[in-house]
Amino acid sequence: MNKPKIVRLTFALASLFAVTLASGQSMQSAVDAPQASPQLRYIVIDLGPRVANAISESGRIVGATLFGAEIHAAYWENSRSPAIDLGTLSGFTLSSATDINPRREIVGAAGIFPALRPLFWASSQSAPVELPGVPVGLSGIASHINPVGQIVGWFLSEDFSVQRAVFWPNSNAAPVYLAELSNELPHSIAAVINPSGNILGDGCDADFVECHAAFWASSTSTPVALASPGGQFIYTDILLSGGVGSALNNAGRMVGFAYNADFSETRAVFWERSTSPAVILSTAGEFINGSAEAISDRGQIVGNAYNSDFSVLHAFIWPTSTSQGIDLNTVIPSDSGWELQHATDVNNRGEITGFGVLNGARHAFVLIPVHGSSN
Repeated sequence: MNKPKIVRLTFALASLFAVTLASGQSMQSAVDAPQASPQLRYIVIDLGPRVANAISESGRIVGATLFGAEIHAAYWENSRSPAIDLGTLSGFTLSSATDINPRREIVGAAGIFPALRPLFWASSQSAPVELPGVPVGLSGIASHINPVGQIVGWFLSEDFSVQRAVFWPNSNAAPVYLAELSNELPHSIAAVINPSGNILGDGCDADFVECHAAFWASSTSTPVALASPGGQFIYTDILLSGGVGSALNNAGRMVGFAYNADFSETRAVFWERSTSPAVILSTAGEFINGSAEAISDRGQIVGNAYNSDFSVLHAFIWPTSTSQGIDLNTVIPSDSGWELQHATDVNNRGEITGFGVLNGARHAFVLIPVHGSSN
């Protein structure tokens, strides 16, 4: 497999579904990074081993953590609550939850990437059920669920010869394949669906070298390829290295990343709407490469930024699309023991989920804004 495929699929989706990331990322003290404005401060709360993928407007969190010797999908009622084991399908030992809606319905997947089954939980007290319609020989991922219970995700083959964006009208309905960007871009994913039924995903060529972030106005519409920022950054995509956060907000604003032809550089980007030019988000210090993973309705953006050779990454926040990016490691207590690496989601209260390294081990976190901070 080529480098774009390794980075975009294996690296990102392994983090989603609780497979250990390749540990090529060095530890770096947060004190080495440029310091942020003192008005922006957070309390960091440890959610335990593994990942936190999404946070609702009321502060409910889903992801995956250790229950005994197995990694299962997890639900936290709030940042101070213990994790609830959401379980997995019979015959599987692993699962992960990717999103939760206001009705407390949860979606995710069981298995080890790329052999996955798309899951739905009616509530945190319900057993998981497999979403219908996965074709024989393919795997499936449920990535996002909107307030009325519409679900998006994708089907894929283990050899990556098939990858198609799908939409479920509800948890009991047959899936619908979303239209492709073009015949030259046969691979696709659907990552996020907002309350209006707008969908954000991507379309890629057969070798996963050329990809373009894609916007579907509805499940029956023809997708639009989102603009690249130009220059050497000719391709765009989403989900470089974090969970499936809300990369598309209720107003139709979107975030992702742009990359050059050999995937040696990436930039976090923002789109005001599906017809808008891509805006490159600024980063700080050595962290020139980046990916934006989620945007709130208030316009706060979170994601990740890397150094020049992708050996070090830190979680970042952009208070607005025109703001200087801020390393989140600089706005938590300096003696916390954390290296925040991935910011996966942000809600309208400014609470941020993600995962990183705590005292040498991989843990999930939630950041709570300190009262009176500027965000």
